[in-house]
Amino acid sequence: MHDEMMAELPMGHDDSRSERRSIVPLALTVAVASFMQMLDSAVIAVALPDMARSFSVTAQELGIGITAYVLAAAIVIPVGPWLADRFGGRKLFILALLAFVVTSIFCGLSPSLPIFVLSRFLQGMAGALMGPVGQLILVRSTERHELLRVMNISSAPMLLAPVIGPPLGGFIATYMGWPWIFYLNIPIGLAGALAAYQVLPDPRGEGQPFDYRGLLLSVMALGPMIFGLSELGGHQFPTMLALALLGCGTAVACIAIGHFRRAAFPLISLQPAANRTFALVTLIGAPLARIPIASLPFILPILLQIGFGYSAFVSGLLFLGHTGGDLTMKPFVTRVFRTFGHRQVLIGCTIGMCLAIASCALFTRETPLWLMAFTLYISGCFRSFLMAATGSLSFAELEQPHMASATTILQISIQLSQALGISAVIAIFDLSLYSRGAVGIEPWDCQIALILISLLGLASCWPFLKLRMDVGAEQSGYGR
Repeated sequence: MHDEMMAELPMGHDDSRSERRSIVPLALTVAVASFMQMLDSAVIAVALPDMARSFSVTAQELGIGITAYVLAAAIVIPVGPWLADRFGGRKLFILALLAFVVTSIFCGLSPSLPIFVLSRFLQGMAGALMGPVGQLILVRSTERHELLRVMNISSAPMLLAPVIGPPLGGFIATYMGWPWIFYLNIPIGLAGALAAYQVLPDPRGEGQPFDYRGLLLSVMALGPMIFGLSELGGHQFPTMLALALLGCGTAVACIAIGHFRRAAFPLISLQPAANRTFALVTLIGAPLARIPIASLPFILPILLQIGFGYSAFVSGLLFLGHTGGDLTMKPFVTRVFRTFGHRQVLIGCTIGMCLAIASCALFTRETPLWLMAFTLYISGCFRSFLMAATGSLSFAELEQPHMASATTILQISIQLSQALGISAVIAIFDLSLYSRGAVGIEPWDCQIALILISLLGLASCWPFLKLRMDVGAEQSGYGR
C-alpha cells in the first residue's frame, strides 16, 4: 500500500522522490493523535460495566465521564489555532500528546467517580488540542496539489482504531483490569511525541490579540449544543432539558457569529465561510453526509445482536467489511479524483454509500453473513472517496491566513454532525417504538432508521451539485 500511495501523485508536478517521501511520515505522525483518541473511545465503551462496578455506580452514571470529555473538547477546540500561532504548532502538538498521556494515567489511577470525571475532563482538553493542531500543521505544511494525498494517508490509521478497539478493550478489561485501557495510551503517545519532534515542521500564522469575549461566547454556545444533541433522547437527562440546552446554545451561537463578524481580531474568523466551496462542502454537504457514517456503527450492532441474536464478536467481524472497503480504496483515491474530478466523485460516492447503507435494511436472520459483509464493504469503498474529497476540499481554495479558522470550523462541524447523527437515530427509535406501542427494539426499528439516515445523507447531493465542475482540480490534476 505504501508504494502505491507514493505513486499516486497528481500528474503535472515535478516533485523529487525525497519530497514525496517526506509527506508520508508527516501525515502518519499527525494521524497518531486521532488514532489514539479513537482507540481510547473504542476500548472504553467495552469496559464501562467493569469500571462502573469498580466505582460502585451504574453504567448510566458513569456516562458523565464521557460527557465531561465532550464538554472539555467544546471548550478547547476554538482556542487551539490561536495557541498554535502563539507558541508554535509543533510544540503545542507535542505538549498535547504528552498531556493526553499524563491524564490517561490519572484516569487509570482514579479511585472514585468524581476523580475519574475530572481526569476525563482534562484528558478531553488535551485531546481537543491534538486533532485540530495536527490538522493545522498538515494544511500549512502541504502544497495544495499534495493536500488530497496527505489527507488520504493521514486518515488510514484512524480506520484501524474502531476495529481493534472493542476486542482489545474486552481482552484488557477481562485479563488485565480496566486501568490498563488508559495505560495503553502511554507507549502510543510517547512514540507519537518523539516522532512529532523529529518529523513535524513548525509553521506559524500571524499572531493577534486574544479574543476573550469570543472564547466565552463559543464555550457558552458549543457546550450546550453538543451536550444537548448528545443527550437528546438518551434517557440519562430529561428530553426537555436537552432541548432547552440545545436552544440556549443555538441562541448564543447566533450572538457569537455576530461578534466574530464585527470583531477586529476574532477568535474564529468567518472569512472561510465566505468561500463558496468551503460553505457548500464543510458547512452544508459534509455534515449531512456524516450523519449515516456516524449512525451506522450505532445501528448495526443493535440490529445484529438484539435483532438477529448474533454475538458481539460476529457483529464486530461483519463491520470489518466496512472498514476494509475504506482501507482498500486508499491507494486509488488520487487516481480516481484525477480521472473524474471532485464534484463527480462526491455526488456518485454519496449516492453509492447511502444506497449501500440503506440496503442494510434488507438484512434478515436468513441473510448470509458473506452478503452482509460484502454490502458493508461496498459502503466502505464509497465512504473512502467521500471523506477524502470533503476533507481536502475544505481547504482547497483558502489562503494561509484563513487556515486556522477553517480548521476550527471544520472540527466544530464534525463534532456537531456526529452528535446529530446519534441523536437522530435515538429519536427515530423512540418514534418507531411509540408508533408500534412497543418497549423493546426490534429489527424493524433498525431498518427504518437505516433508511431514514440514508435519506438524510442523500440530501448532501444538493450542495455538492452546486459545486463547479473543475472544483479541486489543482489538487487532483483533473482535466490536465
